[in-house]
This record gives sequence, structure tokens and C-alpha cells, in this order.
Amino acid sequence: MARTTETGAGSYDENVKRIEVIQTGLSEFWKDAEGWAPSNVAALLDKSRLDWLPSLATALNHWSKDGDLSPGELILAWANLGSLLEGTLKLFLAVYLADYENDAELLKALNIIYRKGSKKDDPKSPDELTLEPIRQFCKKRKLLKAEELEFLHQVQNYRNLIHAFKDKPLGTTEDFRNAVGVYLTFIAGLATRLPYPGELSFHWLDLAGRIWAQNV
Repeated sequence: MARTTETGAGSYDENVKRIEVIQTGLSEFWKDAEGWAPSNVAALLDKSRLDWLPSLATALNHWSKDGDLSPGELILAWANLGSLLEGTLKLFLAVYLADYENDAELLKALNIIYRKGSKKDDPKSPDELTLEPIRQFCKKRKLLKAEELEFLHQVQNYRNLIHAFKDKPLGTTEDFRNAVGVYLTFIAGLATRLPYPGELSFHWLDLAGRIWAQNV
């Protein structure tokens, strides 16, 4: 049964397939950026587990069954989406590593620096960050729109339920599937904001551009 989302992007299953295409394209391209990306960016991306992100995207298919997800399934579903969102934002910060590292005062204010050892006062690498400092950094630097920050915070709160014992709102199956539709638009937008060699063309980037254009 097709499940529509509030984004108008399509059914849940269609949204997941598009996420898989864009996520796989991003991961495969940036995993092998040596030769045209700055050497420190290429080295960071090469050692990062970008290959896990397409697998996490494919895992969204687990939450496509008819009817409502059980509380346990919903907790795992939000964790799945939250991990994808965090990984995508880490990729974004890693690609723009120079801009990230040059904002020394903000990184210090947000405690995104090493407090001791040989790296004392150096900025932490994007691949070492959790979702909260990433969200705060994006908010202070105005890298994301207000509605994108709100979406990020919503997913973050639901994802954190995997650690919870105290009673907290879990959202509904519809909330989750709508959020996957929003994530499709989100990743499409971030994909179009990253730099690429001008002579290259990618079907997954064309797809991202079309999706983003339909939702701005």
C-alpha cells in the first residue's frame, strides 16, 4: 500500500528509494575525492565510514510494513533516521573543513575543541561530533534554515529515546514516515550545496536538484 507524505515527494517507499540513490552517490563520490578536493578534506573523508550511510538508507525499508510500527520498532526507526541525518551533516562539515576549522571562537564557545593533551584548543574533527554540537554550530553559523533546524531537533529528540527509560513522547508512525519525506528534501538540498568538478555530471545529483527545486 502506498503511503503519501506531507512533503508531496511520493510514497514512503518511493522516498526511501530516492534517498538510497542520493545517499549512495554522495558516499561513493566523496569517499574518493583525492586529486581535486584539498588533501586534508580527502584524507578525512577517506578514513570516515561513508560506506555505512547507503546501508543506513537501505535500512529505512525495514519500517515500510503495513500498519503502525510497534514502540520498539519506532524507537529503532528514529535511531536509523537520526544516524543518517548526523552522517549527512558530518559530510557537509567535512567538505567545508577549512570554513569549519577557521571559526575558532565559535568552536571554543560551543566546546567543540580538545580540552587537554597535545591537541589542546584545536578544533575537534567533524567525524568526532555528536548531533547536538553539529546542530548548535549550524544554528550559530546560519547554515540551515529555521525549519531545517526544527526538523533536525525533532529527529534528535526522538532518536535519543533509544537511551531513555523515562516516559517521553515517541511520535507516531505517520510522524516518522513524514520525517523521512522531509529528510529526502533535506539531503537533496545539501547535495546541491556541495562543490563538484565542473566537467562531471551525476544522475543522483540531477535527481537531488529536481527534488530540491520542487520544494524550495
